Amino acid sequence: MVYAVDPSRSELVVQLFKAGIGAVLAHDHVVRATAYTGSIEGDPGDPTTAVIVLEVQVASLQADEPEIRQKYGLAASLSEADRRAVQATMLSARQLDVQRYPLIRFRSTRVTPQGTGKYVVTGELTIRGITQPVSFPVQVELRNGVLRGWGSLRFLQSSFGYAPYSAFLGAVQNQDEVLLHFDVTAVPAPRQENAAPHSFEGRG
Repeated sequence: MVYAVDPSRSELVVQLFKAGIGAVLAHDHVVRATAYTGSIEGDPGDPTTAVIVLEVQVASLQADEPEIRQKYGLAASLSEADRRAVQATMLSARQLDVQRYPLIRFRSTRVTPQGTGKYVVTGELTIRGITQPVSFPVQVELRNGVLRGWGSLRFLQSSFGYAPYSAFLGAVQNQDEVLLHFDVTAVPAPRQENAAPHSFEGRG
């Protein structure tokens, strides 16, 4: 059976944390994906058979939206000028390089049960054309035919070929490690042959 991710009921948010001796002058950041597609294919009675695929359009990433900052405990909003600067840096050739690498992709390779409704998902995460193995815990529930999974994972930006933001000779910078939060809802996909992929607007 195939489930299609419903971004209107899902959320993908990355937290970035400040560092450096000038951290008091810096900001923590949050980045939300707003356009992505995904599928979960397997036997609903045996989640270990699941193959999970998710693709995020890099150009859709939105940095430091006021409501998302508040949701993740970052009460102080950035000015619109600062937010635009963070956005431009994130998508620039120095970091995610959206012009050359328009997609972030994840594909699972193994799902391991850890207890009732709990699993460890192992797979491959591709950012900026570089693929790295990742493994993370997921809480899963299937209710009224709707599949939901949520959890978080950490990874290093440098593992994907780019350095975290740094300014003033490193006095103001972001930590290399970031934290990705996901809360994904998927519904049974309609049976259509040769269907073209669609883009969706994410929750928020």
